[in-house]
Amino acid sequence: MVLKTDKGLIALIVSGSRTKVSFEKIADILGCSNAKLASPEEVRKVTGSQVGSVRMVGLDIPCVIDNRLFHYDYIYGGTGQSTFTLKIAPQALNELNQVIATFD
Repeated sequence: MVLKTDKGLIALIVSGSRTKVSFEKIADILGCSNAKLASPEEVRKVTGSQVGSVRMVGLDIPCVIDNRLFHYDYIYGGTGQSTFTLKIAPQALNELNQVIATFD
């Protein structure tokens, strides 16, 4: 997901096991007054991909990562192309992204 905050756009990498994400909690973690989903146009402009196909690594925006992902040996997610999925060790997210926070 890409969120729009008063600090700019932020990538949110979330476990599929999570049924709900509290944008208020994410805003608190980031020290922002609010956080909401970025528009499809904003997502495409900053990532080069359509909503639903955003890559998990190598983004040019800061990232927040769900700690639930670190319970798995591998995770699956976007590559920037709708026809491909990336399999990656979750620890690599810290190495390949600008991680500014994690959350439970």
